[in-house]
Amino acid sequence: MNVLWNWMLPVGAGLAIVVILGAMWRQLRRRAGHRDDVRVANTSRLSALPRYRSLARTHRRSLASMTGAALALVVASVVLAARPVRSETVEPSIANRDIMLCLDVSGSMAEYNRSVLEQFSQLLDRFDGERVGLTIFNSSAVTVFPLTTDYRFVLAEFDRFRLTFAERGIDTLDGTLEGDGSSLVPDGIASCALAFPEDAGDRSRSIVVATDNEIEGSTLLAIEEVSTIVTDRSIHVHAIFPLFDYEDPDRKEAAEIRQLTQRSAGSFNRLEDTTGTASIVADIERTQAAALDAEARLVEVAQPHWWIAVAAVALIVLLVVARRARL
Repeated sequence: MNVLWNWMLPVGAGLAIVVILGAMWRQLRRRAGHRDDVRVANTSRLSALPRYRSLARTHRRSLASMTGAALALVVASVVLAARPVRSETVEPSIANRDIMLCLDVSGSMAEYNRSVLEQFSQLLDRFDGERVGLTIFNSSAVTVFPLTTDYRFVLAEFDRFRLTFAERGIDTLDGTLEGDGSSLVPDGIASCALAFPEDAGDRSRSIVVATDNEIEGSTLLAIEEVSTIVTDRSIHVHAIFPLFDYEDPDRKEAAEIRQLTQRSAGSFNRLEDTTGTASIVADIERTQAAALDAEARLVEVAQPHWWIAVAAVALIVLLVVARRARL
């Protein structure tokens, strides 16, 4: 057993020694005071009585039990104050997935993006080691934050963008209107693909893109070229598309995105399907081939359990014996 605060042990031992010496000094003073006591004859006959001897033995046992219980209580209290811990070396394994959330922030997607971020925020609790990034695009693309495992920061950024989309503001969308046109989806997805590091190692890579694919203007890349980029880089594209029941599921905008996801071994999901985001995460989780071993680290785990039990039992014994002895 190790303790975090080693200095508490000598301090506790010192206090115990002071208490013992004080008790011994008091006992010596008491004996010295007995020299002036009045002596009574024939008390040996009283002390020889069986009842007297029985009571004396009981008293001595009570004092011994109380002394032992008090000593155990003091020792347990000192050890607990020193914070006992158990040290062990752990080699944690983390997920080897990179996920880039790619949002079309054109005016027609503002309300939809808020829903996507709300659903994605709820699923971050399931992540353990996945790196998450965010890229937004309209006529140009901006990487809001690169791949990271700082989920608290990610949630804060999601909240900030949800507020922007709810108010239909533009305070977080700087840099997305530097080109000609609007909602240039092929260029935006290509920018998301290029946001991954070139050397992926053993990590799987996925893009979750939310778009209605309503392109206005000329794009630098065609959707077929983007498809080649993501397949060459082994990137899975999962789309969240605002397709309503009354709309043609095979219309051009939806068909292009569906073909892109199929070629990249991704998935096509309707925005109004509330299980769509969870389904995407389940698909992404299946892309992991093996977990990565993180750097081994020393972990100290608190181990107060036995000492708490010792202190509790000692206190109970002390109180019960004192009550019976009428002390």
